[in-house]
Amino acid sequence: MSQKTAKQRVAVIGAGPAGLCCLKHLCDNRNVFEPVAFERNFWPGGIWNYSDQNKKDDFGLPIHSALYNSLKINVPKELQEFPDFPYPKEWTTSYITRQQCLEYLNMFEDHFKLRPYIRTHTFVRDVKPLKKNQENGLVKWLVTFSPVNKLSEIKTEVFDSVLVCNGHDTNEYAPNIPGMELFEGRIIHSKEFRYEEHFDNLRVAILGCHYSGEDISMHVSKFAKKVFACHRRNPKEFPPSFPKDIEQRSPFVRMTKDSVVFPDGSSEKVDAIIFCTGYRFSFPFLKEDVITIKEERIQPIYKHMVHIEYQNLIFVGIPRQWSYFPHYYEMAKLAALILAGKAKLPTKEEMRADSEADFQSRLKEGKPPSFAHYMGDIDRQFRYNEELAKWGGFDPLPPVLEMMWDDVMDERYMNLPHCNEFDYRITGPKSYICLNPEKVKTRYSKAENVGKAK
Repeated sequence: MSQKTAKQRVAVIGAGPAGLCCLKHLCDNRNVFEPVAFERNFWPGGIWNYSDQNKKDDFGLPIHSALYNSLKINVPKELQEFPDFPYPKEWTTSYITRQQCLEYLNMFEDHFKLRPYIRTHTFVRDVKPLKKNQENGLVKWLVTFSPVNKLSEIKTEVFDSVLVCNGHDTNEYAPNIPGMELFEGRIIHSKEFRYEEHFDNLRVAILGCHYSGEDISMHVSKFAKKVFACHRRNPKEFPPSFPKDIEQRSPFVRMTKDSVVFPDGSSEKVDAIIFCTGYRFSFPFLKEDVITIKEERIQPIYKHMVHIEYQNLIFVGIPRQWSYFPHYYEMAKLAALILAGKAKLPTKEEMRADSEADFQSRLKEGKPPSFAHYMGDIDRQFRYNEELAKWGGFDPLPPVLEMMWDDVMDERYMNLPHCNEFDYRITGPKSYICLNPEKVKTRYSKAENVGKAK
């Protein structure tokens, strides 16, 4: 009688969109894997667990959520859908609310029966490599964690592999501007922004104006006396449809007790400042002898996901600025194949060379080092998906997603204040329709049957 092979215990750090995808693919092979997901929130969903609190939670831990009360997703749900798991048919609106997005994640979790594998209200403190497994040469991992309601209680468990899915929109970044300590008004990061009504009749300076900065500027301007959108974006790349009542200025370089000062020496009186200056990668449970982060480049990892030295430590969700639900699903699918030994890895030398070549190609394009894991330009995210699919031996995402992404980004550029009023429906692997084409401002040329609602 053959000896039964022990299941591979896999720790999944985080049960947001990426973590849930990992659990789904691991549970598709229950005879191979024994997954355990660690989620610090009371409910799975990661960042989509909204809270009115904006600094510390009831247990003294930093609030995880970066959502505001009136938030809608910033791309159509058709671009934010897990493959083979559609949104409910009755949800005909493409730009859904934060509440609907969380509900969708819970539908996904329930449909694939993932809840038994998730330990909620659990705070991961440390993930440390142990001695190598004698059979396959891979390290085992010691995971140290605590219940969030009893942080003094330290627990440990050993796992064969680790999938890191803790997200990258929780560790907020705000620049240290001279005079900041003198300012007597309100200063917050966009992570703390909850209600636009809180800025009623105020003069507000918003530093940074990418997706969140654009959206928050428009929300706040409904109530504020005046809004200054302070950014360094190229005028040719900035939406010409941006509301004219929001005054665009250069990033302010100094602050006084009641004003912001610009590079040319001019200033504006303001009552509040919102930093929409983004986030920094953070893996506080991994020590520097495991990974390093320099200017937002994480090393040593291959294809933005596999640790080159510890190849059973895989990151799902590092890339930024892309249609992330379907991409996370595909990354998680590949991660499960790698751990099962069905998707072979190159040599360490080949992986290091590939990682460096990818980084250098971005620098040659004129991008800063902080764009090492950026996917939001040209067709980069979809070519990356094709690479992963070829590696894993599965079909890439359908071409319609790239077609729709390009056209939606054009629409956002041309019609920013109203782009989330459009509703779409995918009709095939290479086609989709706009259900209210009378609102469309741009010229769609890539997709078939666009604007011909059925």
